[in-house]
Amino acid sequence: MNPLSPIVSLFSKSRLPAHLARIAREVETDDDSETKYKPIEWPLVRRLLTVLAPYKYRYALGVGLGVVMIVLQMTGPKFFEYTINYITDYSSGRLAARPNESQAIHHILLIVIVWAAVMTVSFVIDRFRILIMTGAGERVQFALRRALFEHLQRLSMSYYDKTKLGRIISRCTSDIGSLREINVWGIHQVVANLLMMLVAGAMLLATDWRLFLSVAWLGPVLYVMNSIYRHKVGYTWQVVREYFTRVSTNLAENITGMRVVTAFNRQVPNLAAFNSLQVTNTANNVTAARINGVYQPLLELVRFLGRIIILAFGAYLVVSGRIGRGVGAVVAAYLYWDWFMNPIINFGTFSSQLMQAMAGAERVFALLDTPPDVQDEPQAYDLPRIVGHVRFEDVTFGYNPERPVLHGINFEALPGQTVALVGATGSGKSSIISLIARFYQPQQGRVLVDGHDIRHVTGESLHRQMGLVLQVNYLFTGTVMENIRYAKPEASDAEVIRAARDIGSYDAIMTLKDGFHTEVGERGGNMSLGQRQLICFTRAFLADPRIFMLDEATSAVDTATELLVQRSLEKLLEGRTTFIVAHRLSTIMKADNILVIDAGRIIERGTHRQLLAAGGKYAHLYHQFVTQIE
Repeated sequence: MNPLSPIVSLFSKSRLPAHLARIAREVETDDDSETKYKPIEWPLVRRLLTVLAPYKYRYALGVGLGVVMIVLQMTGPKFFEYTINYITDYSSGRLAARPNESQAIHHILLIVIVWAAVMTVSFVIDRFRILIMTGAGERVQFALRRALFEHLQRLSMSYYDKTKLGRIISRCTSDIGSLREINVWGIHQVVANLLMMLVAGAMLLATDWRLFLSVAWLGPVLYVMNSIYRHKVGYTWQVVREYFTRVSTNLAENITGMRVVTAFNRQVPNLAAFNSLQVTNTANNVTAARINGVYQPLLELVRFLGRIIILAFGAYLVVSGRIGRGVGAVVAAYLYWDWFMNPIINFGTFSSQLMQAMAGAERVFALLDTPPDVQDEPQAYDLPRIVGHVRFEDVTFGYNPERPVLHGINFEALPGQTVALVGATGSGKSSIISLIARFYQPQQGRVLVDGHDIRHVTGESLHRQMGLVLQVNYLFTGTVMENIRYAKPEASDAEVIRAARDIGSYDAIMTLKDGFHTEVGERGGNMSLGQRQLICFTRAFLADPRIFMLDEATSAVDTATELLVQRSLEKLLEGRTTFIVAHRLSTIMKADNILVIDAGRIIERGTHRQLLAAGGKYAHLYHQFVTQIE
């Protein structure tokens, strides 16, 4: 029977718990799961090292100090050996020049003082090592978070349409967090532990070669155990990380949709679903802990076995007179065996951290490698100051290219004109707005602004001259003043107030508790829907865009607020090219051109009077609207 078979059996993949194997299969077939388990690969390690590279001198200094500290601390067994042998030789009278008792005590005190001095120096060095390594690691964490946030700002709207919020949040929090221990201590752990093992092994060999050989056969056993453990724990942590992402996603969805949850009384079912995810997540973590719970005791068993061998065999050598260096050599060998095993014992914790870090690194780098679907071309140029001439030429577009939502769209908006987009939900109105804003790019045709194909200009120069107000607008935590200034950070308080007066929102804002300094709350929770819309209107107009888009912007506004906005729109939109998407026809009746969209095609176009006279789709929609308000 293979003596290692019990160990192999304990770590065998076939012994994976049924729930973990099932989840692993789900992870491997889940399209929303971004990474699958792979062993530690050099390309991934090398890429992680490139993140550490800017701080290589800090790491080098920290590792260098760590090496000095280890060398100093590893002199301890030699002090033990020398002290024990001196005491033994003194008590047995084997010293060539026997000192008196006072001289012997002074000699021993001198050894202790030198030993204490060496340890004190090592402790001081350790303090600076900790400060240097922690500083370097935290700077790497900061750089990774910044890179991830910057990349998220560049990603296209399609990424956010396809990716769950919880998955994005977990990349920026738990996955980045899993890298911390490796970024701070990873290099030091590898160098220090290897050095400790090599020095301990060499010192054990130098102490007595027979004691060294008595435990050397345990090396292959440790190698096999580590190899099996590394694969098993890596596979397990990949499943743990993926399922934790699902827990985060579920939590984010429930918090974001709390109003809907409460409105439909879904608290109990949602709690049950969350608890189910939590039960599986807990079971996954327990499985990882169980693997570690097998591995660590086995390592301690090997260490204990080595101790017994050294003590028993060493005692035999001492008693039989076959070891000339006495009891001190056996004690030193015992301590060096502990020094050799300590890094291997620590490897269990380090390996678990490393596997978590590799799983997190795969996900973080996968996100960083995700290219924006819409990005500036290498030869992109800045769009000059525009007048707002927009033209669609045979534009075909689909969020899935195989299923177009717009078919051969052609229209022209002259500078200063207001163009209204009318049609049923899902007809393609918002898609046209998204193409003008270059959130997406058409599969066929061109979108031109002042004769410039917007695919060839920089996104910053385009968006700087556009304004957009959506049906559900986002307010950031802060005051009303700060939210309005978001569109133009350099604007003074006077400019913000003047914009509010021009649009007609000033009086409504001043009725708030603290006026412009009222806290809007998280996501604008302290504001009514109408108040949020007015703040968003003011924010957009402060930017003074040349092309302005209102996508269902008044659908959530009460009648009094809508009348307030309507009175200011004519003056404020003067000189700007404006696109309005609305189900409420009262907001578009004065448009210069109305485009009626049906199933992704323009079926009618003209002014309000022209389309009423034509008696087509628009006239039908208008008569439905009139009937509803009567």
